Amino acid sequence: MVKKRLFKKKLGLFSKTIFLFNTVVASLLLLSYSASFINPKTVWPIAFLGLGFLPLLILNIGFVVYWLLRKPKYALLSFLSIILGWSLLNQHVGFTTPSLIKKDKETIRVMTFNAHLFKKINQTSDEQVKEHVIDLLQDTDPDILCIQEFFTKIKGTKKMTERIKREIGYTDYFFEAAVKSQHEGYGQVIFSKYPIIRSGTITENEYGINRTIFADVVKGADTIRVYNIHLRSFGLQKEDKIVIQSPSATKADEVATRKIGRKLKHAFAARSDQAEALRAHIDSTKYPILVMGDFNDTPMSYSVNLIGKGLKNTFREKGWGWGVTHYEMLPLFQIDYIFCSPRFNVENFKIEKVELSDHYPVWSDLILSR
Repeated sequence: MVKKRLFKKKLGLFSKTIFLFNTVVASLLLLSYSASFINPKTVWPIAFLGLGFLPLLILNIGFVVYWLLRKPKYALLSFLSIILGWSLLNQHVGFTTPSLIKKDKETIRVMTFNAHLFKKINQTSDEQVKEHVIDLLQDTDPDILCIQEFFTKIKGTKKMTERIKREIGYTDYFFEAAVKSQHEGYGQVIFSKYPIIRSGTITENEYGINRTIFADVVKGADTIRVYNIHLRSFGLQKEDKIVIQSPSATKADEVATRKIGRKLKHAFAARSDQAEALRAHIDSTKYPILVMGDFNDTPMSYSVNLIGKGLKNTFREKGWGWGVTHYEMLPLFQIDYIFCSPRFNVENFKIEKVELSDHYPVWSDLILSR
C-alpha cells in the first residue's frame, strides 16, 4: 500500500527538476540521430550532437533506471528516445555472438589498419612495431589489406611494401604516397592476393594524406573494386588533446576550447565533401564494392552513413560489443569500418585489440555470392 501511494504522489520540486533535465537530454539524444542524415555544411551544430551520442545515451539509460525506481511511467520518455534510435545504436554496438571459423578458398578475408607510420603513440622507434605488424598479418592472413598512414622506403632493401608482399604472399599492391622523397614516402596502400588490373586516386576534395585510393582486383570470374579511404582528421595537436582529457574553467582553456571547436567544425565539413565525392565514384562503378579504412568519424555521422548507404556494415552484421577502433585519446570511438556490397555474405568480423598504433586493426571474412 505504501508503495502504491508513493507512485500516486505528484512530483515534488526535486523530481520536477530531474524530469525537466531528463526532457532536455532526451530531446538532445533525438536531435543527435539527425547527424546521420543532415549535412554538417548545412547545420553544423548537429554534427557535434552526433559526436556526443554516447554520453547522451548513457544519461538517458540512467534516467530510465532512476524513474523505474521512482515513478515507472516517467521512464518512457528516455526509453522511447533510445528505442527510436535503435538502428543507429546497432551500428555502435554489435549483438552477434562471436563464432570465428577458419576461412576456406571461397572466403575473402579483408583487413583495414591505420598504421600510424608504424609508430606507437608517443614513440619514435618503429622497427619493433613493424615486426609485430608482420606477425599480425601472418596470423590473420588477409587476402586484401588496406593500410592508412603507411610508411615505406622507396629505394634500397628496406621497402616495407616489398617485405609485406613477400612475407604475406600478395600478388600485387598499389601504393600511393601523399608525401615522398627520393628515399621514402607515406600514404595509403592496397595489398591483394588477387591480380590488380586497375588502380587510381580520387583527388577531388583530398587533404594531403586524407584521401581515397582504389584498386580493381580479379578473383576468378569476378572483378571487385576496393576503396581504401582516409577521411579528413580533426587535426588535434597534443595541447588540444590535453584540454579535452582534462578540461578546466580557466580563460586559457576557454580560448583553447573555441579553437578545438573550429577545428571540429572544419573537419566535419571537409569529410562531408570527401564523402560526397566518394559516393559519386561508388555509384559510377558496376563492380561489387569493398570500402574500408579510417573514416575519422562515428557511426552517427553524415559522412559514414552517406558512404555506407546501400552497403553492408560488416560490424553491424557480425560485430560484438561496443565497436571501439581508436583508443588514443578517449577509448570510446569507432572510426574504422569495412563496408561491402549486398552481394557479399558477411561471415566474420573482428577488431584486433593490439596496440600497434593509435588504431586497432579490423578484419572481416566475406563470400561473394553469384
